[in-house]
Amino acid sequence: MKLKVFLAMLVMGVSAWTLQSCDNDDDDDWVTVPAELTRSLADKHPQATRVEWEAEGGYYVADFYEDGWEKSAWFTPDGTWQLTETELRFMDLPDAVQTAFRNGGYATWEIEDVDRVERPDREVVYVIEVEQFDQEVDLFYTADGILVKDDTGTGGGNQGGSDYLPSVTVDDFQAFLDERYPGARIIELDREMNGYEVDIVHEGRGKEVIFDLDGNWVMTSWDIRLVEVPEVVKNAALAQYPDYRLDDADFVETPSASYYLIELERGEREVKVKVAADGTVL
Repeated sequence: MKLKVFLAMLVMGVSAWTLQSCDNDDDDDWVTVPAELTRSLADKHPQATRVEWEAEGGYYVADFYEDGWEKSAWFTPDGTWQLTETELRFMDLPDAVQTAFRNGGYATWEIEDVDRVERPDREVVYVIEVEQFDQEVDLFYTADGILVKDDTGTGGGNQGGSDYLPSVTVDDFQAFLDERYPGARIIELDREMNGYEVDIVHEGRGKEVIFDLDGNWVMTSWDIRLVEVPEVVKNAALAQYPDYRLDDADFVETPSASYYLIELERGEREVKVKVAADGTVL
C-alpha cells in the first residue's frame, strides 16, 4: 500500500515538474520591457489588453487584443512606434477592397491570411495573402480598393510583421514625387537589391516608381487594361507575334522615353514587346 502511494506521489510530482517546465518554455519568448515602451503602447493603443511582449530583430513587439481584434505593434527600443498589424477576416475588409479582389485576377485563389497594416507617414493598407498550388502572392490594397502591389517574393513564409517594417523614409523621395506625380499617395517603400521601389496611388491608379541606389529615378510603370491600349500599339505587337494573343499591358515611363509593354501568350509561352504610342516597336 505504501509503495502504491509513493508511486502515485512520484508520478504526480513528475507531472507537475513537466507542466512547470513546459510553462517556463512557453514563457521564454516573452520579455519584460522598459517603461517607455509600455507608455508608447498605451498612447497608441489605449484599449490594449492581454499584452505580451517579445524581442525580434532589434525591435520590441507587443501582441495584444484591442476592441476584439488581435493585433501586433512594433516599436524601436526607445519606444518609437513602427507599425501595427491587425488580423482580419475577409468579410471585415472594406467593401471596396472585397469588390476589387473579387473582380481581380486572383479571385479563384485560396485566401490564406488577411491583415490591416498601419505605419507612420504611410497610408493604411490591407494585405490579402492568397495561394494556388505552390504559389503564394500578397496583394496590397488601399481602403478605396486600389491594388498597388502584388508581391510574389516572400518565399513561402507568411507575410507579416517584419515584412511591413519601413526600410527607407518618405523624405528621401518626396520632392521628386511631388514634382512628377503631384498629389500622389505613398503606400509602400522598399529597399531592393539594386535600388528602391516606391508604390504610389496617382490619378486613381497604383503605380510602381523605381529609383537606383543613389536615389535617381529609373522608371515608373503601372497596369492598364487592354481596352485602354491604342489600336496602333496592339496591332504593332501582334505583327511581331501573329500566332500569339494579347494577354496584359503596362505603361512605362523612363527619363528618356515612354512606351507600352505588351505581354502576349501562346499556350504556355509568353513574350513581351515594347511599343511606343505611335506604334513603333522599340
